Amino acid sequence: MKRYVTKISGSDHYIYKIGFGTYDILKSGLTTDEIKELLSDFISMGGNVIDTARCDIGPRKYEVEEAQKLVGQWIKESGKREISCLVAKSNCLLNRKESKESLLKEDLELSLKNLNTDYIDVFLVNGDDRETEVSAILNELERFKLEGKILNYGCSNWKPYRIRQAMEFAVENNLDGFTVNQMLWNVGSKYMNPFKDHDLYVKMNEEMMEIHRQYKILAMPYNSLANGMFAKLYTNENEPGSIDIESLKENSPYYTKSNLKIYDRMKKIGDKYIAAPGWVALGYLFNQEIDTCSILSCRSLSQLREAFEAIDRGYTYEDFRDIDVFEKEMALV
Repeated sequence: MKRYVTKISGSDHYIYKIGFGTYDILKSGLTTDEIKELLSDFISMGGNVIDTARCDIGPRKYEVEEAQKLVGQWIKESGKREISCLVAKSNCLLNRKESKESLLKEDLELSLKNLNTDYIDVFLVNGDDRETEVSAILNELERFKLEGKILNYGCSNWKPYRIRQAMEFAVENNLDGFTVNQMLWNVGSKYMNPFKDHDLYVKMNEEMMEIHRQYKILAMPYNSLANGMFAKLYTNENEPGSIDIESLKENSPYYTKSNLKIYDRMKKIGDKYIAAPGWVALGYLFNQEIDTCSILSCRSLSQLREAFEAIDRGYTYEDFRDIDVFEKEMALV
């Protein structure tokens, strides 16, 4: 399996199959120094994608932006900017009444400042306002690109029809268009129960998959380990009572009848490759017909190592054909 996915336009590095997610990093229990050390470990192991955000709505605004600033501190102290691929996001289309274009610029400028850099490798528009014309957004993103402030741009949590609108506009106007799309996607996402704020999260589906195939857009799934649900089930099997299964049933949207059947299938794949089901879940994303970079929230060096080892397990697309929910209805259901 190839370790790298695609060349980033305008830079000297490639996108790795695993990205370091920072959205929840301040809730990890790690100290600031420990988080910085983990970022350095990630880079030294060959990773390069660091996913950050600026959150302008909701109670987590401060926390998420502070995480981005922490990455910026690490960038400044480590001197590893040129071998890092920084992802930042704008929420300019979500519940904000001012000019969308001015908010997009504001979010970019703040991310540049927070991250201690003069350019962003991948800048994503997170969330959508379907009353805003895609032309207005793409034209502004193209301007940022021409100014050298971003190298690539894309979207996050956009409905498939809106992504298609954007790509059709890009083709008609000879623009690069979206090169990256972030979505909720993991081996259990189709058969999960909805999140409380389910309107904010857009899942990969067959229509979106076809758009990725057609336009060669890199998929960057978040929540790629299904909140650790499959890993917790496996841990409890090997250490009975170590996981509060009743709490898992009540609180995890992934605890469904269909996903328990998927778990059984992943155990069989894990037996073949001597791997735990939680990491087999990564193999599912690594072995798709489209290029992927899975965003992970790792809290220790051992978790990072296990994730990197998952790349080298030798999984194949055929291993996951009977749980490929985009070609046909899953035979396990």
